[in-house]
Amino acid sequence: MKKILEIMPLASSAMVFIGDQFSYFREKGGYDMHLISTPGDGLDEFVKREGITYFPLEIPRSIKPLQDLKNIWKIFRYVRKHRIDMVIGHQSKGVLYGMIASKLAGTERRVVLAHGVLEDTMTGLKQKIFATENKLMTMCATHVLCVSPSVMKRRVALGIDPPGKQYLLGKGSCNGVDALKKFNPQNVPESVREEIREKYGLSKDDFIIGFCGRLVRDKGIVELAEAIKLLTERHQNKPLKLFVIGSPEKRDALPDETIDFLKSSEHVVFTGKVNYSEIQNYYSVMDAFILPSYREGFPTVALEASAMELPMIVSRSTGCIDSIIENETGVYCDIQPESIADAIEGFFDKEKARRYGEAGRRFVLKNFEHTIVKENMLAFVNQVFS
Repeated sequence: MKKILEIMPLASSAMVFIGDQFSYFREKGGYDMHLISTPGDGLDEFVKREGITYFPLEIPRSIKPLQDLKNIWKIFRYVRKHRIDMVIGHQSKGVLYGMIASKLAGTERRVVLAHGVLEDTMTGLKQKIFATENKLMTMCATHVLCVSPSVMKRRVALGIDPPGKQYLLGKGSCNGVDALKKFNPQNVPESVREEIREKYGLSKDDFIIGFCGRLVRDKGIVELAEAIKLLTERHQNKPLKLFVIGSPEKRDALPDETIDFLKSSEHVVFTGKVNYSEIQNYYSVMDAFILPSYREGFPTVALEASAMELPMIVSRSTGCIDSIIENETGVYCDIQPESIADAIEGFFDKEKARRYGEAGRRFVLKNFEHTIVKENMLAFVNQVFS
């Protein structure tokens, strides 16, 4: 039985973005699945359910040379001890650790799973340093699997990957979304919607524009907050609410004035973190969804929201640009308050919003339903082993 090790720094990412792909590979492909990640809530239950051999490792997000070297050594020993046949590195630290350790261990199949292009929001020397580091990781890898067409193009433009080493699953994503059961608006009872509206003081007359994600500058939250201020000035009699799901982070932190606005404005519902098992219920009370991000890989939230029949507003940034069909499932905006406000106004037209939302769900069902993406991912792995 061939052994595959996936290295993913965050336990939550393994559970949400890879999910039952582990058991699918084991059952359909006959692979022995291994995982290395930082421990997290619910992970013990997850690895037991998925049949994963798990090795806990504290993986810091920032650069810590001594700890990083120790971790690479531990992974090297793990790979040699378990005779791992393929290593898949996710996110920057998972790629760094996985490619160096597996290259040194002599593992024949070494896969970079490129979830995005961190360098997109960097300039000058810092961008060159990070691009050079990623180029070295690509040199250590045998395959680079990109999550979107624009990630592929951007990595080539930055000199990170040679085109011949890159691969893409269909139209993108690494696991898609469960659009048949979880992210299906027909599966959310009206009583659940009413409960959420009552909890947050929402009216059926409110136009609710939703955002879900990390509350950092990179996500365009500063510009989104300013756009809401513009809209409430333009439409003083329209009941407009920005529904914000997520928690502020210290890294790339938002300005204090933006946080204060999100927490205090009568036009903002600030939920904080929401359990992933309930997130579809929150999408179901929204009228439209926005992601004015400066960079993404392939935004899973955009697929989730589209599957829930929400019309989309996204920036033209890497990753985001692949998540809609322009003027059919959503529209693009510039990452500027005026452009964001104009795009939101466009979906005040209920018929237009309905049409775009229904088209968005069809788009996801055709290209990103997770059964389709899992089959594509397994085919890729089988190809690498052939």
